[in-house]
Amino acid sequence: MVNKLKESTYIPDKSFPINVFFTLDIPLHWHDHMEWIIVKEGSARIQIDDTFVQLQKDELAFVNSKQLHAAWPLDNNTELIAIVFNEALVRNNGLDNTENLYFSPYLNQQLKLPNFLHNDEPYSKEISTPIYNLIDEFKREETGFELLVKAELFRIFGLIFRYYCQMEKRQINCFQNYNLTTLLNYLRENYEKEISVKDAAQMVNLSPNYFCRVFKKVTGKTLIEYIHLLRINEAERMLIETNWQVTEIAEKVGFESITYFGRVFKKIKSASPTEVRNSQIKNGYNKIFPKDNIV
Repeated sequence: MVNKLKESTYIPDKSFPINVFFTLDIPLHWHDHMEWIIVKEGSARIQIDDTFVQLQKDELAFVNSKQLHAAWPLDNNTELIAIVFNEALVRNNGLDNTENLYFSPYLNQQLKLPNFLHNDEPYSKEISTPIYNLIDEFKREETGFELLVKAELFRIFGLIFRYYCQMEKRQINCFQNYNLTTLLNYLRENYEKEISVKDAAQMVNLSPNYFCRVFKKVTGKTLIEYIHLLRINEAERMLIETNWQVTEIAEKVGFESITYFGRVFKKIKSASPTEVRNSQIKNGYNKIFPKDNIV
């Protein structure tokens, strides 16, 4: 029964995974995306899992991925807006501490945020305003709307986390019991060097087995997947900004085998290194500089 309720939500651009729906009601379903529901007019009865709440105009429901949810109008003039987006839009693969501190605990169900926000609660107006700004930017699709949609998305999350902290009287650094900041900084600065699970675990004073579980929870990736991501991101930059050969770039970012480098690159970027360089040149985006000018 639960599997029959899974919805394949329409996302028009998979590279910018968000969509906005204007509706009168929402049938019971679940999906792998997050969803924010705002009552634009009237009132509605909202279900999230086994909780039912009545919301009025401008009040909000926050649905995490895989949560059953539905909405029914309670007035003839009820209008709902649903913002559905994938976590990929806010995750950054642990490349800065926002994911470590905020999103990983929430997305991994370690942190329980409120599912509903009423008008008489703190930050309700502050949160509903950027919600409407996001909707407006998405509808107009003017140049730069993607950046402004993401900006509003992060602003909303920031306010939600701040509201949670004040409500629970706790600090944001209490969200996690694991501080991987030192290790993550080291990996970003030394991505081309080899590091074993044992050495990485020692840096954060954990056993290797426990470290693997913690690292995957925090970053969403294994240690080697995370290092590969750092290396491939840097390789992509070099392909675009330098005239180094692909073999040189592979070596510089830490790959001994050009074949293995190509396989990992294509898995992460969905294109080969040569295809990335050629596409940049074809579209006039390449910024090839002499080797000697590269610091």
